Amino acid sequence: MKQKGKVWALALLCMVIVISLSACSGKGNNDNGASQSAATGTATATETGKQTAESDVYPENGLPKNEKVTLKFAYWENGNGREWIDYAMDTFKKKFPNVSFETTYSPKMDTIIGTKISANNDEDMFDIFSNNIAGGPDAVLSLVEAGKIEPQDDLWDHKAYDNEGKTLKELQSGIYEGSPRVLGKMYAIPSGQSVTGLFYNKALFEKNGWNQNPKTWSEFTALVDTIKASGLIPITYPGKYPIYLKFSFGLGAEYALAEINGNLDAFNDAYRNYKTPFYASPESLELHKRIYELGQKKAFPNGVAALTHTQSQMQLLQGQAAMASTGEWVQNEMKDSIPDGFQWGFMLAPMGDKPDDVKYHSSYTQGGHFIWAAKPELNKKWAKEFLVWTWNLDVQQRFAEKAGSLPVRSDFMNDPTMAESLQAAPKAVLEYMKNNTVKGTSDARNVTLTDPNATNASKLVDEILNDVASGKVDPAPKLLEAEELLKKAIAAQK
Repeated sequence: MKQKGKVWALALLCMVIVISLSACSGKGNNDNGASQSAATGTATATETGKQTAESDVYPENGLPKNEKVTLKFAYWENGNGREWIDYAMDTFKKKFPNVSFETTYSPKMDTIIGTKISANNDEDMFDIFSNNIAGGPDAVLSLVEAGKIEPQDDLWDHKAYDNEGKTLKELQSGIYEGSPRVLGKMYAIPSGQSVTGLFYNKALFEKNGWNQNPKTWSEFTALVDTIKASGLIPITYPGKYPIYLKFSFGLGAEYALAEINGNLDAFNDAYRNYKTPFYASPESLELHKRIYELGQKKAFPNGVAALTHTQSQMQLLQGQAAMASTGEWVQNEMKDSIPDGFQWGFMLAPMGDKPDDVKYHSSYTQGGHFIWAAKPELNKKWAKEFLVWTWNLDVQQRFAEKAGSLPVRSDFMNDPTMAESLQAAPKAVLEYMKNNTVKGTSDARNVTLTDPNATNASKLVDEILNDVASGKVDPAPKLLEAEELLKKAIAAQK
């Protein structure tokens, strides 16, 4: 009995030890398990938070997916049409469904924007708007000086949406240097470009054996004489809008003369910064003298002052004029009036006496848009993303095909299908550039003059242009008069 009690006592002790060990072991397991669970739970929460944070933003640009943004967009409806920009907006909204557009279209967009700027109502103002504004370069400079529009230089370093790793600057087709800048900064990255000069019918030139690529000024004037002798108008332009004549005999031609004369830096400084001599510079005097001499040769139409741009371009299409001073948008603008067999050709009027002398075209970047600086930061960021989106090759193809303009990306021509989508007039421009030494320039300025004499000087020169081109008015005295007005404006500014 005593022995049996000992046995039970030993058994009970063992059970206590086992239970105690189990309890200790169980507690240890529970603590360890709790720690592991807590650790696992913390990691999961962190990972979940990270995934949630990442899922709330677009990986392409880091902008939030769930914040809805409406961009007020003012689009200048011109010869390029609106089909390409509608496509850009539609595809952008599919990619970023939280962004929408409230778009205003108008051929009078400069007036609409001018009214909005004058009202100075930041909330009512457009987020994105056409860079075609009333007042031209001086008005843009005023906006820049007042801090009203957003710089866009950072977009050159933005990676393209449809090209792995390459920035817009790496993909641009030679427009980086020539893109308009104000006080050293760019405010409207282009989504297309236009080039102006003399457009002609290749079929007509080939039929008559006329020189399609005169290399010197003397070769060019010989071509004018030959065409005149055939009974056709050598060069047409719309006198109601004399700026069209400047598309071929304007700032680009003066830049060419300046470089040929070894005076490029001084001329550029005078133009960009409103210094003298400008209207009375050797380049200005020489160019206007040449226009006057062409006028005496009857190179331009009789009654040119009454012509609209449509009428002058119809003279080209109907075979009454051999060349028209315009831009490559002409094919798209006149698409319903182009006769069968018409073949687009392009040339610049050479200013030099040597075949290899440089030629300048007036470069007009297209599709560029300003961003209003007083808008919310998120709106401005999405506005910039949309401007980058317009560089996508599919958008560029629409721009080339539907707007009839030149693309801004150098890799556009690498795709035969896309290259084929270029209209014939833009192709003619590219062909000319391939076979000649050509540079581009823009009309952007670094300084604005508010004195009325500056406006009067510019107006005086513009008003005599038709008479100079008709060979009726020697331009030199008027240019000297304009120079004196400019001097007064500069003095008043100081």
